[in-house]
Amino acid sequence: MARAPEEGLSLPALNKEIDQYSTDPQIIQQIEKHFQDVVRDFSGDPDLELFKIKYETLYNSLKESYENEVRWTKKCKEHNSEILVYTSKVQMSLKMINDDNQQSESFQKELEEKWRKIEDLKIKEKELKERIVQAKIEVENLKKQCDRVVEDIEEQSQIQLNDKKRLIDEIKKNFQSAKSKFEYLEQQNKNLKHDLDNEEKQYQDQIQKISDLEDKIAKIDADSKEQEKRKKKKEVKMAEIKQKIDLAKKEIEEKQSRIHDIKKQIVSTNNNILIKIKEKESQHTKQKEAEDKFAAAQKDRENQGEQLRSYKEQIKIQQEQLEKLQIEIQKEKKEVKKTHKEQEITAKEKNKIIKEKEEQLIEKNTKEMLIETEKIELQQKKDVLDKINDQNSQRIKSRTQQQKTLKKQEDVQHQTDEEIVNKVNKLKKVENQVMGYEASNERINKMILQLQREQEKYGIEASQAHAKFYQTVEEVKIKNNQIAEQQKQIAEAEARLKHQQQLYETVRSDRNLYSKNLLESHNEIQELTKKYTRMKHQVDQLKEEIKTKDQQLVKEDLEFHKVEEENAKIEQDKAKVEKNIKADEDLIKNQESHISRLKNIIQGAQTEKQRQQKDYEMVVNERDILGTQLIKRNQELQVLYEKIKLNQSSLSKGEINFREREIELKSLKDELTNLRNELKSTQDQTACIDELRKEINNIEKELLNEKNKVKALSDELENPMNVHRWRKLEATDQENFERILKIQTLQRRLIAKTEEVNEKENLIKEKEKLFMELKNILSRQPGVEIHQQLAQYKESLKENAAKMKTTLSQLKQSQDYVDMLKFEIDRMKGDLQEMKKAYFSMRKAKDNDLLQIDQNGEQDMPQNNGGANQNDLQSYALFGVNANRIGN
Repeated sequence: MARAPEEGLSLPALNKEIDQYSTDPQIIQQIEKHFQDVVRDFSGDPDLELFKIKYETLYNSLKESYENEVRWTKKCKEHNSEILVYTSKVQMSLKMINDDNQQSESFQKELEEKWRKIEDLKIKEKELKERIVQAKIEVENLKKQCDRVVEDIEEQSQIQLNDKKRLIDEIKKNFQSAKSKFEYLEQQNKNLKHDLDNEEKQYQDQIQKISDLEDKIAKIDADSKEQEKRKKKKEVKMAEIKQKIDLAKKEIEEKQSRIHDIKKQIVSTNNNILIKIKEKESQHTKQKEAEDKFAAAQKDRENQGEQLRSYKEQIKIQQEQLEKLQIEIQKEKKEVKKTHKEQEITAKEKNKIIKEKEEQLIEKNTKEMLIETEKIELQQKKDVLDKINDQNSQRIKSRTQQQKTLKKQEDVQHQTDEEIVNKVNKLKKVENQVMGYEASNERINKMILQLQREQEKYGIEASQAHAKFYQTVEEVKIKNNQIAEQQKQIAEAEARLKHQQQLYETVRSDRNLYSKNLLESHNEIQELTKKYTRMKHQVDQLKEEIKTKDQQLVKEDLEFHKVEEENAKIEQDKAKVEKNIKADEDLIKNQESHISRLKNIIQGAQTEKQRQQKDYEMVVNERDILGTQLIKRNQELQVLYEKIKLNQSSLSKGEINFREREIELKSLKDELTNLRNELKSTQDQTACIDELRKEINNIEKELLNEKNKVKALSDELENPMNVHRWRKLEATDQENFERILKIQTLQRRLIAKTEEVNEKENLIKEKEKLFMELKNILSRQPGVEIHQQLAQYKESLKENAAKMKTTLSQLKQSQDYVDMLKFEIDRMKGDLQEMKKAYFSMRKAKDNDLLQIDQNGEQDMPQNNGGANQNDLQSYALFGVNANRIGN
């Protein structure tokens, strides 16, 4: 009675139970336990080994099919999730498209309002242009008045030029006096050069004598080589000579330190003079005469400096000679080493060495005398320079007095602001004159350089003489006479130097006074320039206010600049005229009479100017009103441009989204094609449905038969009549039914997707129309950002193309994967058919065995057979489940 409900179950209920067997993990665990129990029961019977082997193979195939089913269910879930993601993206794109449409309509309304505002602004601009034309007429009148004022200023400048001419004549007179003093100093320099030439001749005679002494030394060297055996005595003598040489070196170093001190003093004087020259260059404008005197004094000083350098060069030459002697001494040391064996000849050489010592002492005394005489000469030259400086300071004092008179005249001239321009032009002329004087200074500097070179030569020669003073003892008497003559010349040169230094000091004092006056004049000029700049700033402000009215005023400003350039040319012509002032003095007198007439005209012009200023103030007020209106208009235009930019950015984003949706549409179309291909393949597979239905009917008939047999067997189990009867079992195949369900679900999805694709294609067409309309509207409007948007679109296209390539590669991979799955399905179908054949063959064999067992009629084991039958029923049920899974 317990199995009555099982017998009344229908096909769908059985399918559900089979699904539970295939999906519930608990049921699968029970099946595994049952399998192990069955294997244990069969392990004892040798007759059931074949059945046991086949049973194990079926169980393994069941396991594999279960694992495959789990894997395929996971993949199906993943595909479903991907489909949901794609559908959500499509819905988002539709929402974005709707939002873009609404924004485009709002932008069109705003653009129409802005065009209306622009037309109103154009009308206002026309009114402004008419007012600007009126302002231009007023500006021309003002220019005419400015020209009149310029003519008045030119007349006043000519009066001032006459006053400056007088000052220039006085400056020329002073310049001539300075010139005469400069010529006197040049004569003194020539005399000094003549004395230097005599000294050079004497020096050359000394060089010849030194060469003779060198020949003697060579002979002595030859004798020393022959006398190698006398080395020991020479070593003793050489030690004594070394001591004497060291003493001589110390004396030379002391003299060199003294010379170095003298050099430092000379360098300090040179630096002071250079500093004074720099100060002189900064004071070009009002220091013409003092600069000429200073340049003359500077020339004298530089000539004397060159003489000092010549003496230094002589000292250097002597030092070089000393170094040569040291080298020769080293050679002699080497020769002394060779003369160890020459002990017998050393006695003779002692006398020679004693004589050489005496000669060296004499030479030292002579060189000391020469150095002292040189020091005396330098002191004398310094005294001469001091005298020149004193004279220069006196001249500078006289110049300061003249400068004070000039300053008084300049204070009178600085009463008006218009005189600034004339003073600037005069300063330029003075600078040109200063440049001429600077050129003359450069010539003098070149002469100084030549003298310095000669001084260096003389210094080299003196150093050579100082180096070879050990071998010039015989000529001491002759040189003493020459030294006395040179001392006289040095005394004269020092006297001259003192005189020149006095002149230099006078020039320096004059320069200081001029510098003070120059600073005062610069301060006055700065004040005047400040006033001039203030006036200029006022004029510039007026010009800028006129320019803001409209761009057409720029042309008139250019004409005004042309007029200014013509004024500059006129000023240049004026400078040329100033050079020829002497010839034009008669014309100036006539112009003075004309000035009185022009003054009356200026008074009338000033009244007109006041009237025009009032008119100008009215125009300025109107300009300010127009400026405020223009500012408001510009602000409105900025707001409009910002809105346009926002609209363009939103349009660009809409285009990007539209492209993305197109790409997604293409991907969906590709998926549709794949699904259609799969539909065709499934339709081909479902072509054999009729045959399968026939087989299902046959199997159902067999099922009914089997159910009847089950009833009979159950009745026999309750009341066993035939103990060894085996029950015939069959399993229903759900493969075709599941395929039909899958085909129906795929068809429904296909229909839904095709409907969605059609709807999206219609939406895309509408969006394309809107997009084309927006493009036409944007092409009519001016904008620089279109190029930027195009660049952005190109970049987005590149990115989308890359994405498309990746999606296509993924599509190919998925298609390959689907083909692989199809191949596995075909393989599984073949395995299923083979299993079915094996199953049916096994059933036939078992039926034959059952018939034989019935004939034998064994009745002793009813209970055991009943348990075996129950186990067989469970095994057959499991076999049916496995067969269904394999089919799926």
